[in-house]
Amino acid sequence: MKNGISIKLTASMKNFAIIEAAMMHLGKKKGYPVEDLKKLVKATRELVKNIVDHAYDGEEGLMEITLHGFDHSIRVDVRDWGFPMTRQEFSDPNSKGFKKIRELAEHFSFKNLGKAGKNFTLIKQSAKPKVLYETAAKPSKEIDRENLKVTTRDFREGDEKSIATLIYRNYGLSYGKEDFYYPHLIRDEQGKSYVSIVAEADGRIVGHFALILMPTSDIAEIGVVVVDPLYKGLGIMGKMFNYLLDKAREIGLTAVFGQAVMYHVFSQKSNLTHHFCETALILGHSASDMRIERNKLTERARRGADLASYYFFKRKEVTLYLPKRYGKQILQSYENCQIPYIEGGKSKEPAPEHAHLDYSYNPVANLGTIMIHRFGKDFKFKFILLLEQLRAKHCDMIYADINLEKIPQINKVIKILNGRVFFYSGVLFQRYYNHDYLRLQHKHSIKIGKKNLVCYSEYCKSLLSYVQEDEKWIKRALLKERLR
Repeated sequence: MKNGISIKLTASMKNFAIIEAAMMHLGKKKGYPVEDLKKLVKATRELVKNIVDHAYDGEEGLMEITLHGFDHSIRVDVRDWGFPMTRQEFSDPNSKGFKKIRELAEHFSFKNLGKAGKNFTLIKQSAKPKVLYETAAKPSKEIDRENLKVTTRDFREGDEKSIATLIYRNYGLSYGKEDFYYPHLIRDEQGKSYVSIVAEADGRIVGHFALILMPTSDIAEIGVVVVDPLYKGLGIMGKMFNYLLDKAREIGLTAVFGQAVMYHVFSQKSNLTHHFCETALILGHSASDMRIERNKLTERARRGADLASYYFFKRKEVTLYLPKRYGKQILQSYENCQIPYIEGGKSKEPAPEHAHLDYSYNPVANLGTIMIHRFGKDFKFKFILLLEQLRAKHCDMIYADINLEKIPQINKVIKILNGRVFFYSGVLFQRYYNHDYLRLQHKHSIKIGKKNLVCYSEYCKSLLSYVQEDEKWIKRALLKERLR
């Protein structure tokens, strides 16, 4: 780690001098005030003492200390493989050692890892350090920011290593789309899963942007946008954005969509600047370990939300079956995106015998999605079966995507999902088979962030308020029903 240190040691206070030396080395390298470092050393000493005294009960054991240097803080993860600890013990107000740690550090948390032991995390914030960013590949000459010439072009074989390097420089190893750490996959999947474009300056690749193609629809997600940290603030992302939209139009896509990480407001602003319309707020979609350079909100070990927005090259009129509960909110998305629609009437035909559902599970992101393509008399049975399969995988979030164009019985679907605490997320246009879908969402983890929901636009703020109120309303309604 360029701005981090990891050490595995025997759990003994005799070894704390090694930990202290590593902390002081990292802190001085990053330019942290000595007083802040001393407080962090004291807090870590208390934690290590607790592990030595209680985790192994006098027997020999191991502990692993990992230090992470951020722009305004140092994070310390201390892991052991000793006796289990309950959350009640961790929260015990009579624990003098833990109380002292909380006084010295701004953040102190605990996680039980089961067979993999347990992990404690300390974060000590500080004044702005002297060293803001370091990179192993520094330019051989100063960047002429006034006369810098930047060109954008299509991906060419041989670009793949530079793209993977850009991902690493911006995100370390925390980026959610794992394929982009494998240069050969970046190359081999061009035109199949991705369409990449790059930016060049000073004879090197300094930026990357991609279209992530949808397997069943004529749309693509825009993403994997990175700029070399040494070249940020020069308008490179804007140039790539314009080129990428032209590329999407050239290959015949009907629309593109972006999923801006909400604690990265610049992404939201950039999408709106390029005339995207916001349609869905997807909680828990960003991994809890994602790190963005110079973003303090990513230091929290909580999953972030994504804000979905669309840019249309072609708009077609659609017939919608609107649920009574969410109809007005759904139509706001259509009006916001200027999509023509007509409302479908009630079907006179009986519901078919069999519903059409399937599901996807992303083990890397630990997210699950149930796709509801058609209603049938066996819908409830099939839905609960798929829901239990995803719950058994311990997904952090479970989403349900409901076809708005093919389900006249949509009110029955919504009632069943609300009864399982699925609440509003938004509209996903042309998501599967070029049909529009309503997304509901279900929290299945305590790691879903609440403080990292940052909106740039007024529409986002109103959507966030609606999502939060819908979740509260459903929980209150279910509680009242249980108390009857």
